[in-house]
Amino acid sequence: MKKLTGFIICAIVSIIFSAQADQTFRADQTFGGEVPSAGDPVSLKQAIVKLDQGQEGFVKIAGQVTEVCQAKGCWMILIDGDTYARVTFEDYGFFVPIETSMQRSVIFGQLTRHTLSGEQAEHFAQDAGAQSTLKLEGEVREYSILARAVELENRS
Repeated sequence: MKKLTGFIICAIVSIIFSAQADQTFRADQTFGGEVPSAGDPVSLKQAIVKLDQGQEGFVKIAGQVTEVCQAKGCWMILIDGDTYARVTFEDYGFFVPIETSMQRSVIFGQLTRHTLSGEQAEHFAQDAGAQSTLKLEGEVREYSILARAVELENRS
């Protein structure tokens, strides 16, 4: 009986979490400008494929924020599976709350490839504090998004 009860609980939890993953994104907070309403956002991996094919310019990217600068919210990390991009904000004109990690987001900005110097990588690792999951040592190649607008969805 205990095994059956445990199985039922696991099945219910799995259904709840899979249903939440498919929910439509609802922006609860917006920072910077406005994300254009035209066109659906793409995943980070889809945006990277387009960049690698030579398609540059501004794009709407949806993803999960995992890290945020703990000093003042001046950058964040957007992930898509094992791929990530560092998001900074155009003209240093806006920041996001330092509690932003683990929120779904839609970002409107320009995706590029970027190389961090060892000094920059060390600085970002210090700003991330204890929550950092990225290994930033020496020169680091990464993707970067210069955001004009960020929409965040509350975790609750």
